[in-house]
Formats: sequence, C-alpha cells, structure tokens
Amino acid sequence: MHAYYTYLALDIARRRAAEADADRLAARGRARSTRTPLIRRLIARGALAVARAADGDLRASLSTR
Repeated sequence: MHAYYTYLALDIARRRAAEADADRLAARGRARSTRTPLIRRLIARGALAVARAADGDLRASLSTR
C-alpha cells in the first residue's frame, strides 16, 4: 500500500514539475519591457520628492509656533 502512495506522490510531483517547466518556458518567451522598471523608479523618486517637500513644509510651519 505504501508503494502505491509513493508512486502516486511521485507521479503528482512529476506533473507539477512539468507544469512549472512549461510556465517557465512561457515566461521566457514573453517580451519584457525594459522601460517598466525605469518608469517605476521615476515614479518612486517623484513620490519621495513630494513627501520630502511636504515634510519640509510641515517642519517650517511647526517651527514658527
């Protein structure tokens, strides 16, 4: 009985590995945009600049009190 479950588990593992290989090959075939990381980085830098400016304004308004 244990051998049956072992073979069943190995068969399921083999199927999952085949699915993972197919997904990995499909992901390699897709064209990646090289601009996406650049755009995300620019947006993050812009958000950081806005946050720093707002923090500076808040400090200036609180320091006058």
